Amino acid sequence: MNRNRLVAAGIALVLLPLGAGRATAAEPPPHLGEGQAVGNRVVADPPYRLRAVTSRYYVTSYAQPDDRSPEPWEIQRTTDGTTARTVDRPPGQLDQAPTLLGQYAVQVGAGVVSFRDLGTDATSQVSVPEGAVYEGVYPGGVLLRRGSTMSLRAIGNTEKTVTNAAGDPTILDSDDSSLLLGMSGRIAVVDLATGAGTAVTTLPANPAWAQLTPNRVLWQTAATETTRSLAWKQRTSATTGTIQVPYGEPILPLGDDVAVRIGSELVKVTGAGTVTRPFVTGVHDAADLTTGRLLVSAQSKIASVGSDGVLQTVKATPAFNAQVQYVGLSGSRVVASDQQPAHSLYETSNNGAAWTATGGSSSGKPFQLEGSSLLTFDGTQARVGELTFPAADDVVLGKGGKFVAHNGEIYDVATKAKVLDLQPPFALVGSTAWKVTEPGVLRGQDVTAGTSKTITVASGCTVGPNAANGRWALLTGCAGGNQVVDISGPEAPRNLTVPADAQLGNGFVAQLVDGESSAAGAPASADGATNAAAVGAKDLLVTDLNDPALGQRRYGPVLGQLHPATFRADGSGQPKLVYADPTARPRVITLDWLKPDPQQRADRTPPVLTEASAGDRIRDFTTSRFYWTFRDPADDPHEPASGVLSYDLRIQQRPTPTSPYGAWREIAGWQGIKITEVSLTANPGIDTCWQVRSRDFALNLSAWSASYCSETDGTAPVHVSSRPGDRVILTPAQAYSYQFTDNLDPVAYDVAYRNAAPGQALGAWVYPAAWQTLQDTSVAWGANAGSDRCFQVRARDVIGNVSGWSPQTCSVYPQDDRALTSVGSVTRGSSPLAFLGTTSTLNAKGTALTKTGESGVRIALVTLNGPGQGSVDVFHAGVKIATVSLAATTQTRKVTYLPVTAYRSGEVRIVSTSTAPATVDGIAFLRANP
Repeated sequence: MNRNRLVAAGIALVLLPLGAGRATAAEPPPHLGEGQAVGNRVVADPPYRLRAVTSRYYVTSYAQPDDRSPEPWEIQRTTDGTTARTVDRPPGQLDQAPTLLGQYAVQVGAGVVSFRDLGTDATSQVSVPEGAVYEGVYPGGVLLRRGSTMSLRAIGNTEKTVTNAAGDPTILDSDDSSLLLGMSGRIAVVDLATGAGTAVTTLPANPAWAQLTPNRVLWQTAATETTRSLAWKQRTSATTGTIQVPYGEPILPLGDDVAVRIGSELVKVTGAGTVTRPFVTGVHDAADLTTGRLLVSAQSKIASVGSDGVLQTVKATPAFNAQVQYVGLSGSRVVASDQQPAHSLYETSNNGAAWTATGGSSSGKPFQLEGSSLLTFDGTQARVGELTFPAADDVVLGKGGKFVAHNGEIYDVATKAKVLDLQPPFALVGSTAWKVTEPGVLRGQDVTAGTSKTITVASGCTVGPNAANGRWALLTGCAGGNQVVDISGPEAPRNLTVPADAQLGNGFVAQLVDGESSAAGAPASADGATNAAAVGAKDLLVTDLNDPALGQRRYGPVLGQLHPATFRADGSGQPKLVYADPTARPRVITLDWLKPDPQQRADRTPPVLTEASAGDRIRDFTTSRFYWTFRDPADDPHEPASGVLSYDLRIQQRPTPTSPYGAWREIAGWQGIKITEVSLTANPGIDTCWQVRSRDFALNLSAWSASYCSETDGTAPVHVSSRPGDRVILTPAQAYSYQFTDNLDPVAYDVAYRNAAPGQALGAWVYPAAWQTLQDTSVAWGANAGSDRCFQVRARDVIGNVSGWSPQTCSVYPQDDRALTSVGSVTRGSSPLAFLGTTSTLNAKGTALTKTGESGVRIALVTLNGPGQGSVDVFHAGVKIATVSLAATTQTRKVTYLPVTAYRSGEVRIVSTSTAPATVDGIAFLRANP
């Protein structure tokens, strides 16, 4: 299967705008072969592209062929996917797929068109006679024009005149039997067998899109970014109609309707306006078969699909090893953007044993990986961390990944804050910005430390993006030639000329050069081929900047014939490179031959903690999870980091919030570990504190970190308030509401109640099933006349800590005045102000209202007070409780709470003490206080 594909035009990021050339060395540089191949990432459902499709044959491509020896194109049958013919790639057009029309592969030359019959392999040539104008090619012939007359010149150079067609023609579409012409807006269908033209419609100009279907001619009449309007005419009648397509994507004919591909979905739109979405899923590409069906690359196969949406397999497309468009490297982390279709980003830190999708893509420009920061260009947006910029702008990630430059603005990647405005050109290394501020002066401004230094350089020099790394800066435009200068020590400048796409590493520079294709004894590649077999292959030339003699080595071959080369220096500052080989597979080069930095010294700096957490201070689960991250700093270019080796942990605990912490414990299984996360289960109330330290490969050991503590919640919710209503309620429908506080939110409540009927004491507590483990903070309840109801509540939090029961709170619903027996002159009346609407008025001194068998510790009397009202004495079980005056300036209903007494039972008597009337409305007996 031919695996070629087109990629978006692009070149390696231009870093150093220098004249092309190569560094000079005393001897030809040795060739060290290829770097270490990174393990393959398998694509289970390869997104094949349909490069050419007819009713009988098709050509596909997937990914990047070996550009040292690209295989020919394979033309396959639409019936079963078998290969019918192969077509060699034309020199200089290696990625141009063959043109297919009907049963032919077509090549258009000067004055002649070649037709290769893919069934018989016979080749015929159709010439363009003198005086005729070539207007295009169709299956089996060419369209000619002589003045206003058109003709079809077929294989064998026989001609037939096209009738009912004249003017300047444009071939809009064709199938095996017909040709669709646009002639300044006049559309006609031409029968290829007879040359007879049939008019379709007349438009102001040729349509932007028009297609033949089995029974119709379709053409576009209007379009917006999100819609397409189509018209159609039946090919054998005058019937016409329209189709409204509610999408802006390109249109495909499907039967006599249409389809559009939106992402990986194929959507069907009928003339009746019916939209079927999704119609087919998992679609990578789709093309018109000119038979009313589509050929699709979808769901691990090449298949055809008709109006029913059922895929008919033509050929399976088995899993394929993924290939890359761009590559990046930082330490052990390799990042690659996929060749197609969306240029998704994947990364590995174990040399390809496992690949992980980063969740992004980079399709507009090569991404940049420096330190732990990744800058991507996805469509219109450039993104690094939480910073975004327009992708069309100049956005460059500084060496080390700490800062990013957007035009002349410099931002801190971690904090997102703008830290400096600086007119380009300049270079960023760590927290330092390097710029030639005046002729002969290179100035480095450390934004974090607030310090600066200057270096004297040759006149005319400038330093551009990514033109500084470690201790070296590459200056261009200098008098006497470009220079590599030492920006941290006394080393003398080196003179070096490199091309614009060179990569500056920490102590080296890499550039593309022509491969050693003619060199005898060139090193063998992994598959046994040699560089001598490569045509136009590229190599990487690496120059040692630490070497005053600028020693060099070559590597390769690398990708660079059919598609742009991609290679990057290690973003962590190590002496390594990553590149894509001719099969578009990542390879890593370790430059172990570089001379040591003249000022280099052993790693003496221990790792630094960058992040650690034990989770929430108070957590709602028993398992404590502690994780951490260290980095081994290389802030001093003369003291390279050796890398983080291992970690030690220790813990201390306290059993309760009021007890002291115990001693630190260094648990044996947590010493010298390689993982960056551990967990521990602790009972509620236990507080666990963690500390971590790290050692690097040079065995530098950091100090113990600060303590990171997390306590399993052991505190029950605390009762704040609860209330069933007023102590005496005058309406039966009430709600018992309650409130608790907790260091974790309460999640459930239990409510209990007990009740006292008229004349009875409070009963036992009742625990209704519906009132247990409630989520709400209130329950509804209804009162009965004379009943006294008390409530209590408790709460539990999410971890299961349960509070005690709250103090009981009670409400009583009074008995109406009609429940009392009258003695003497008592008038039974009514009032809109009255409780339950009725009243009993004592008309003379000594008259009374009585009721036997009532119990409680307190009486609440309900009366209608107002002008001219008298007073009453209230007796319970023969004991006078209080005298109550009913006098008031305005008439109102009032509840009067009498003094609390010992619990007693017996007759209650309300006696008038004056000749003025006393209006009684009701009475309540409280069994509990409150």
